[in-house]
Amino acid sequence: MDGKKAYSTFNGVMLGFLILIALSLAAVIFFTKSSVFSKVDEHGCNNSAGYTFSYAKNKCIKVYEEALQFIRTGSNNPNDLKAFIVFSDDNKSADMFLPGRIYALLKVKDNNTQWHDNSSSYILYNLPEKLSLTKDKQEIYYINR
Repeated sequence: MDGKKAYSTFNGVMLGFLILIALSLAAVIFFTKSSVFSKVDEHGCNNSAGYTFSYAKNKCIKVYEEALQFIRTGSNNPNDLKAFIVFSDDNKSADMFLPGRIYALLKVKDNNTQWHDNSSSYILYNLPEKLSLTKDKQEIYYINR
């Protein structure tokens, strides 16, 4: 075999090998639920795209688009950590998103909803003028109506 033919054969084998690798990589990305660049949770929500599962809504949502945002009591700093609440369509349950914690599927009562976390006690008051969230009897967040 002369040099040109051997070089041509080598190039053909390498090209075939590269095509095989590219097709294998494409198949892996296509047949997995998430791409290399996304993080999909157990509910199928793409966290990398800003989606979180809402038990109250029973679907993937962007919290900052669908939830009501609380105002931190006593603060005018827009950089304070945010808190959000998402109500179910019938307003009987809600997901509470507090900094560093998510409380899912709280049963909402007419005037207040209570729950406990370790040594803290939370109450969400449903008042005519506002929603008020207290922690250990001190208001920490509110939403004016």
